[in-house]
Amino acid sequence: SFTWGHPQNWLVLILMMFAGAAIRQFFVLRHGYKLGHNGHPWPYALVGVAVLVGAVVWLRPGAPVFVASGALSTEVGAGFDYKEVQSVLQQRCVQCHGPELQMKGVRLDTPDQVAPRAQLIYQQVVLQKLMPMNNATQMTEAERALVARWYQAGAPVN
Repeated sequence: SFTWGHPQNWLVLILMMFAGAAIRQFFVLRHGYKLGHNGHPWPYALVGVAVLVGAVVWLRPGAPVFVASGALSTEVGAGFDYKEVQSVLQQRCVQCHGPELQMKGVRLDTPDQVAPRAQLIYQQVVLQKLMPMNNATQMTEAERALVARWYQAGAPVN
């Protein structure tokens, strides 16, 4: 997700290929080093590991910001009808996150269960587009945009 979903995923691929090649070269030259034909191959391993560590640091996700369900002001969500978002959640999410089945322990069939997970819903549905899984319930871009507007309005559930 943080690799292939990144806007510069092509650069991530190149960095991983380069790091893999450097580490592979370390093992190739290590054989010659043990036989006394080559110098010590540690620089290749260090470069490969440094590139991998650099890529992981560069790609690390930001720290999540959690909002308590009652912490949002009523002004923030004024004019936004949660019923539209609730309808989308009922159609697209409750099959896997409802009363009968709670994948990953997440339940989204009531406003009290949705409110504390607003940021997670926004990340998974809008930013990463990972949910619904493989878009099994055919969530449309318009529905994703609705969830984005709901979240940006302060994620009201009233």
